[in-house]
Amino acid sequence: MENKIFCRLIFPVILFACIPPVYGTLQNGDFTAGLAGWTVESGNVSDGGGYALFEEHETKILSTLKQGFTLPDWTSMSLSFDVKMSATSGGPHDPFAWPDAFTASLLDPATLEPLVYNPGRTDYFYIDNTNSIITIGTLTVTIDLTGLGGRDAALYFDLIGSDDGMLTSVNVDNVAVIPEPTTCLLLIWSLALAVRRR
Repeated sequence: MENKIFCRLIFPVILFACIPPVYGTLQNGDFTAGLAGWTVESGNVSDGGGYALFEEHETKILSTLKQGFTLPDWTSMSLSFDVKMSATSGGPHDPFAWPDAFTASLLDPATLEPLVYNPGRTDYFYIDNTNSIITIGTLTVTIDLTGLGGRDAALYFDLIGSDDGMLTSVNVDNVAVIPEPTTCLLLIWSLALAVRRR
């Protein structure tokens, strides 16, 4: 009887621990509190009403949103976020300009060195306004953070504007650090052993 009560009380807690939208000290990843917990470092980033809205700035190349946080002390996990890019004709046009682009980087806050690497780049995720993401809609990006448990991190999102004759905007939402399935299985296995010993 005690085992059943224990399992009934504890198992939902373990299950919930495997599913919530945010882990570690990352704050307001779903932007329900506007941009609270985040810092607009430059350019034009605003509360889109449940997401972060990046728009090209008239005079600044970069529109940057960042947050520093501590990763959970897990062996296996990933960073996930949703991104949607839109572009319409307009603005200055230089035929030699690069396309507007959006990047995501996870850096060491002390050294600004990348914690996750994309060979040949400091950012980990990159798209520009010639990418098919514009036609497919929202894309969920997942970045493997295995081996980074307990590390301090700085997450940067950047919209890079240029005079390419396009006005580009980006929506970012559902930023979260989530455990890999093996982490959840270990929690459930630990619960099973505890119940058995009782």
